[in-house]
Amino acid sequence: MSVGSSYNQSVRILVQGIVQGVGFRPFVYRMAKQHHIKGTVCNTPAGVVIEAQGIRCASFINALRTNLPPRARIDSMSISDVPDSIQYDNFEILESFIGEGSVAIPLDCALCPACEAEMDDPLNRRYRYPFINCTDCGPRYTIIQIPPYDRVRTSMKHFTMCPECEAEYSDPNSRRYHAEPISCPQCGPKLKMIDNKANVIEGDPLDLAVKMLKEGKIIALKGLGGFHLMCDATSDAAVSELRRRKHRNAKPLAVMFRSLEDLETYTLISEDERNHIAGAIKPIVIVRAKQGTNISKYIAPTIDRLGVFLPYTPLHRLLFEHIDFPLVATSANVSDEPIIVRTDEIVSRLGNVVDAVLTHDRTIVNALDDSVVQIAQARVVMLRMGRGFAPRTFPLMKMLNESVLAVGAHQKSAIALGVKQNMVLSGHIGDLGSVEAEDYFDRTIQTFKRFYECEPTVIASDLHPNYSSTQYAVATKREHVTLQHHYAHILACMAEYTLNEKVLGFAFDGTGYGDDGTLWGGEVMIADTQGYTRIGFLKPFTLLGGDKAIKEPRRIALSLLFESYSLEEVLELNSPTTEAFLPHEIRTLHHMWLKKINAPLSSSMGRLFDAVASLGGFIQTLDYEGQGGMIMESFVDPSITEPFEFTLLNGVIDLSEMVKQIIVLTAKADVKRIIASRFIATVEAIMCRFANLHPELPIVIGGGVFQNHALMSRLYRGFDSNRFYAQQQTPINDGSIALGQLYYVIHNTKEKNER
Repeated sequence: MSVGSSYNQSVRILVQGIVQGVGFRPFVYRMAKQHHIKGTVCNTPAGVVIEAQGIRCASFINALRTNLPPRARIDSMSISDVPDSIQYDNFEILESFIGEGSVAIPLDCALCPACEAEMDDPLNRRYRYPFINCTDCGPRYTIIQIPPYDRVRTSMKHFTMCPECEAEYSDPNSRRYHAEPISCPQCGPKLKMIDNKANVIEGDPLDLAVKMLKEGKIIALKGLGGFHLMCDATSDAAVSELRRRKHRNAKPLAVMFRSLEDLETYTLISEDERNHIAGAIKPIVIVRAKQGTNISKYIAPTIDRLGVFLPYTPLHRLLFEHIDFPLVATSANVSDEPIIVRTDEIVSRLGNVVDAVLTHDRTIVNALDDSVVQIAQARVVMLRMGRGFAPRTFPLMKMLNESVLAVGAHQKSAIALGVKQNMVLSGHIGDLGSVEAEDYFDRTIQTFKRFYECEPTVIASDLHPNYSSTQYAVATKREHVTLQHHYAHILACMAEYTLNEKVLGFAFDGTGYGDDGTLWGGEVMIADTQGYTRIGFLKPFTLLGGDKAIKEPRRIALSLLFESYSLEEVLELNSPTTEAFLPHEIRTLHHMWLKKINAPLSSSMGRLFDAVASLGGFIQTLDYEGQGGMIMESFVDPSITEPFEFTLLNGVIDLSEMVKQIIVLTAKADVKRIIASRFIATVEAIMCRFANLHPELPIVIGGGVFQNHALMSRLYRGFDSNRFYAQQQTPINDGSIALGQLYYVIHNTKEKNER
């Protein structure tokens, strides 16, 4: 239809995107008043529906597109003429109604400046109130039970608004109009402090928490999407005790700072990093740490980077009113399992870790971890998609006639749903394999089905038959599509950018099940939405001891040495790898290598990173996934650009010469800086070699190896930005595998969806 005439018009506008729970309806109301429009606006499961009458409909619609509230996002706006038989006297905001849904789910937001100012004002009735919020900030997805997003369908339905809150909630001109979590000290949630046996501790909960943290104690604090474990980040005793109790030897811990100014005394941050740290979401951002500060040496052992963030809830902010040191704020969970959301579960599962629990009575309906990002050459690299980013909704150009569920991989689990005109990717679930993780995985699926009132008829999973997610898909007895892991990585990036053409894909990660039943992970492919051709891969090497080699990079490095040297030569080598074994251990492992005993082959780039970390003397045994690459990253010098030697024959990438060059280098000074820098340059050189062979193709990347900051910085500097695609809105690791699976099914059920 054409909207631009000067006579009275009647139109219906359907707006889809993030338009619920973000102050969109009062915004529409204000724009209607300004443009003398009469009619209605209403939340529906399909989106926000606006009936508009007046001679200034065109300018009204333009205002809707250009003057959005801070946390709103319009994905589509459809406009149609309607009969003007109904005449409106004014403009009204109608009550929401429920039904079959496709609207984007509203996202949780960090404390906004306006609420921050109110909680600092002694004359304001919400002065120092730990649950202050408005339509620009506060919980959303974490409290919603079913769309549309209204109070009666959230965990706030248990709190009856006082007259003052009711008045704000009902006033279209108020910042809190239909702010569903609205409350105040008289009518809202209440704090309490309990010990690790669930006994209430008498006294002001905040004062008690501050006192305990100052004494070096460990507390659990209930946030937006789950609990944090918190302690003094400057205390070696407190941090080492947290590690001991949680059995977390070396994996870095996130640190929360009182203010940006405090944070900058401990870190070296760019303007782009500063903007993300202090923005409306306040994710954890991985940045470079300053040397010589009083941050505990146990926060991030052996690496020079810190995961930092600022207080994003009013409760966090109140805690820092009387604390002048940074706090560890790590997810409260058992290792690699989902974040804990219930107070009783903190007591039962982590009672031996915490000294006390600062909790409250607002229920967390949907668990959601903090998001983790890093910035490479001004671009976001998403490491974990959670609070503020998830669930992520991508609009489709066509309507789906049947719903599709993609169940992702095994590690960094997430699911994706294709329904109506949307693809929806969930937040981080965790590594599957435990009862708790698989229960959370199933709950997330049920939540998505409930939100969108659908029952998927097609299930997509990874090719690996032993993944819990694959077994779930098989058990549904629905139409089941399996997809190769690394192809799904490439498709995930294509989905984010809505690419359909052929691309040159690089899928570099730790492990994935190949079409031939072996372990892949250093794959180069020409791919589109219909399929792929594997045109390159790392020459397979042996994982001595199978899964044990993943924890001990020295075993992988030793197998690479066996490929290039005789046993006697290996025994005589002056190498950090050989020094990590006794001679008889090397002979035993050589026998395993020769006889192929518990020695699976792998083409994994992630495992190659581990092997180089061993050969270069960075680390021999890992405490967590990716540790070797993270340690090497801190030694990379961008001015060193010479790669190691490699050969490329019939698509096979042979790095035997690199291994020999590293052995020679180990006798030189400054060896770690040289090896780390040249290895990163080698990975880039491998990619450039293939890119030069296929100059007509866009370059698409995916996989956990690309979490490496030094590598991503080189790639962004080296490749033409018009040709190079890397995920920024979704995780570059296995957290987006489900999105790739979903994108494939949607493009390969075309006939069904067009019937």
